[in-house]
Amino acid sequence: MRRSPLARLLLPAALACALAPALATAQPATAALALDNVHIVEAEHNRVSARSCVRVEGARIAGIAAAGAPACLQGARAVDLQGRYLVPGLIDMHAHLTLGPLEIERERGRAVMQALPDDDIAEHNAARLVAFGVTTVRNPGGDLPAAARYQARLAAGELVGPEAFNAGPVINNADLPGLSTAAHSAAEMEQVVRAQVEAGADWIKLYTGLSPELLQAGIDAAHRHGRPAVAHLESIAWPDALAMGLDGIVHLMPLSPDLLTPEQRAAWQAGARGGTYSFFEWWEHFDPEGPQAERLVAAYREHRPVFDATLVAFHAGFVQDQDNPYKDDARRHAHPRLLASWNDWFTFAIGWEPEDFARARAVWPKVQRMAARLYATDARMTVGTDMSNPWIAPGISLHRELQLLAEAGVPNATLLQAATRNAAEALGAGQRLGRVAPGFEADLLVLDADPLEDIQHTRDIHAVVLDGAFLTTTALNRLKGE
Repeated sequence: MRRSPLARLLLPAALACALAPALATAQPATAALALDNVHIVEAEHNRVSARSCVRVEGARIAGIAAAGAPACLQGARAVDLQGRYLVPGLIDMHAHLTLGPLEIERERGRAVMQALPDDDIAEHNAARLVAFGVTTVRNPGGDLPAAARYQARLAAGELVGPEAFNAGPVINNADLPGLSTAAHSAAEMEQVVRAQVEAGADWIKLYTGLSPELLQAGIDAAHRHGRPAVAHLESIAWPDALAMGLDGIVHLMPLSPDLLTPEQRAAWQAGARGGTYSFFEWWEHFDPEGPQAERLVAAYREHRPVFDATLVAFHAGFVQDQDNPYKDDARRHAHPRLLASWNDWFTFAIGWEPEDFARARAVWPKVQRMAARLYATDARMTVGTDMSNPWIAPGISLHRELQLLAEAGVPNATLLQAATRNAAEALGAGQRLGRVAPGFEADLLVLDADPLEDIQHTRDIHAVVLDGAFLTTTALNRLKGE
């Protein structure tokens, strides 16, 4: 019988642990598994449990008992975790799983930009996400046939990867093959949304070029078809969009003139160069303690949007002129086609001069302060990376996002909830994902140290449990290509 990729990963580890009889078939998650002598991290209570035994049967958690409890261990292959720490599998809410590099092609004598899907990149990303403990993703914009191919291969056991919730191409005011579909009227918006839902979209993603009228049309169409709408916005102020019924916002880059005072707006627009220069020029004029910031915080408290800040995507650009960990991550873990694109031309800092990088780094404390303020609200705060954009490597980038948010002042317990339970609930899967509890799916992360003490301990991965299958460090290193 041909073994699945997951079985091939598991078998060497099983031999090393004298577990071969349980894992010698192509269905490693069918036998009971007992994760014994482990502390469960209870982020919602900012504490860890006494040493426990977590019993997994098939792909779900069957029960939790005291460490060494006979009922937990009976008939199971037991793994003594020696006082390590157990958290739910992490969820990256902004991972463009199937996206290929941004390219410029010549078509009928004119330059055309495209970002076509790439199944090889999807498989590469999927393996490394799991290797770093990411067991679920939201793909907030991409090719739906490519997403369907990924889902089919995952279901058939042809690859190892996270469960994915998908949006189709972002809906904007212009087409970009592979990434963006244009809608110029409410009728066109309805057609695009309907087609995406019929093609399997779990979310509808709306984009920066839409007018307020078309943004409202997109939100309404998404809701008519039973889908949440998430948006990347710039000119339209977030509080105004949330009042329209928008369900989610991505990226901590508000960039709206309506979120500046008249004096601030005039000063910004007098020297604004547009494009990615706005990533720091706008912030030079915005006051994270001022009345417009209060307006943002109040809107988050009232409307409770799903939100992922993706600080890592912007910080990677702000330090691009220096050797930095993002480049190291990309060299080790990004797909070669994406890495070549970033090295050749495509970054968020195209055209920036040394003084631009200095100005960008100077506004970073403002970005951090606004992140801390928003994550202190009771909005549905999650964590995302904008994976497949410049210097954002699969898996490891989520841990860097957690670190950036912690450095901004977001408590570790809040971050762990954002990366697990909050995200699962935002995806409509809170009844089966995001918790270590009986009946929940056995997507779990075993850590060598307590992440409530230091969020960087999420990187100290001892093992990952994926759909009930126990992946040791050896198996995880194979997923990384090491």
